[in-house]
Amino acid sequence: MSAVKDYKKLAIVGEVGSGKTQLISTISEIAPLETEARSSVDIGKEFTTVGIDYGRLQLGKGMALGLYGLPGQSRYSFLWDIVRDGLWGLLILVKYGEHFHEDVFLSVIKHFDIVALQTPIVIGVSHSESLSDDDIDAIASKIESALQTIGITAPILTVDPRKVESCLSVLELLDYLSRYRN
Repeated sequence: MSAVKDYKKLAIVGEVGSGKTQLISTISEIAPLETEARSSVDIGKEFTTVGIDYGRLQLGKGMALGLYGLPGQSRYSFLWDIVRDGLWGLLILVKYGEHFHEDVFLSVIKHFDIVALQTPIVIGVSHSESLSDDDIDAIASKIESALQTIGITAPILTVDPRKVESCLSVLELLDYLSRYRN
């Protein structure tokens, strides 16, 4: 492995069970550092992220991408602060389900101050493999509406954190946005 001259940071933020840890595990070239702990309350799964998951992906000669998985709850905003500065991109994973938590979603975006910091952002809808086009359109409409309340537009796409191709398509989109931002 060559020496890294250009290091980029990608923050991956999302609610419980949205696929942050899985996405990092899927594309990291190193054994990821996972900070999952057994949940003390019923959250629909046994383990949840309680710190910063970390993985790394070599992008080319001398270039690497740090993958920082962060819990989406505001009580963990101190962790968001650790990786916020100098971000190459922000991926927010929205778990498709019964409820879209607009207030939580918007608090993440506001905290990362993507407009002032000129951080490219992509919204990935996970758990969407068996959805109809109408279901996908409905959640995308809710997300777009929330983004409009704060004057932001962002690409919204479905992502399967278990599949390399799906995860890499998100990185390609972020790369495009980072190259052509104002």
